Amino acid sequence: MLNNINIAGLSEFTNEVKENNNEGKASYGITLDWVSGTKTKVKTKNMVLGDHKIVRDFEFIIDEPSQLLGVNHAPNPAEYMLGGLAGCMAVTFMAGATAMNIEINKLKIEIDGELDLNGFLGIDKQVNSGFPELKFIFHVQGSGTQEQYNQLIKRVSQHSPNFNTIKNEVRMIGALQTEASLN
Repeated sequence: MLNNINIAGLSEFTNEVKENNNEGKASYGITLDWVSGTKTKVKTKNMVLGDHKIVRDFEFIIDEPSQLLGVNHAPNPAEYMLGGLAGCMAVTFMAGATAMNIEINKLKIEIDGELDLNGFLGIDKQVNSGFPELKFIFHVQGSGTQEQYNQLIKRVSQHSPNFNTIKNEVRMIGALQTEASLN
């Protein structure tokens, strides 16, 4: 064990994926139910990893601050997205550090971005409603050298799934399904 990650397990999983590409395929999903106002409840769907179905039975609430018409009871969608991005970057960093035999004592990631709500509100059609840029800082303490940490951050930018989903254009395939009225 290093960094509370099973080194043998990491190596074994890597070899399984090398031998059978299907073992490296992971399918995720969520369902979202509107609660009230800007408040929604998200439930995770079960995950499929290779040929294995993994039960994922988690829920979380999303809300907006009162200034954005919510009741400020939970993080908003942008905060969850940034948290998911940082979490994925951390997993990629820690797996890489473990593979490189670097002990990490502390890892903190900060991500900041600014939205122009003129785009979201439809006031200015020229304004992108998304984040035009995200700035991140890794704070790390451990047995690695500056060069090794730089390699790990490069690894994150190349291999973190959430980092690359945000960095690269992803096809969004939408559909609408109307349901009969409850009346």
